Amino acid sequence: MKDILGHYSIHSNTMALLPANRMDYYTIVKEPDRDIYVKQPPIELIKQACLERFATYDGVREAVQHYTGFKRKVPIPINPHLNLYFFPTHATNHFDCCWISYYHVLRIEKSLTNYSSSTILFKSGESLHIDASPYVLKKQMERTLECVDGYLDWQNKSVVVC
Repeated sequence: MKDILGHYSIHSNTMALLPANRMDYYTIVKEPDRDIYVKQPPIELIKQACLERFATYDGVREAVQHYTGFKRKVPIPINPHLNLYFFPTHATNHFDCCWISYYHVLRIEKSLTNYSSSTILFKSGESLHIDASPYVLKKQMERTLECVDGYLDWQNKSVVVC
């Protein structure tokens, strides 16, 4: 029997949030060497993580859009100080939208069985099959890196040296 949590906080071991859409849970959280089943949908976990940092999902998304020009499938920097950057695999309202933690990804490979699917290889040695093309996922990785670089640039410019 699966342990099902009513609440989950995204943290540094969170590798991915996968939609489950089951009667008793809506998300499968991937952590190194374990899966956690949560009653909240993935987008709600992302929104909650933003609120835990005193920001709203819409505000964070709007800021990323402002600085990057991205309009759709916007990466979300949940906590830049802890390197928690997540990107969606599909439109956020899409049934199959997964959220992937940028810093846990080792590489993305083309699926051997279906060319419109991918396998994400995580640094932990685990892998995850995703119904999105390698091109789309690699593009999302690039977009997330733009957020990382943009945040580091902003942080360096905001330091005042006397």
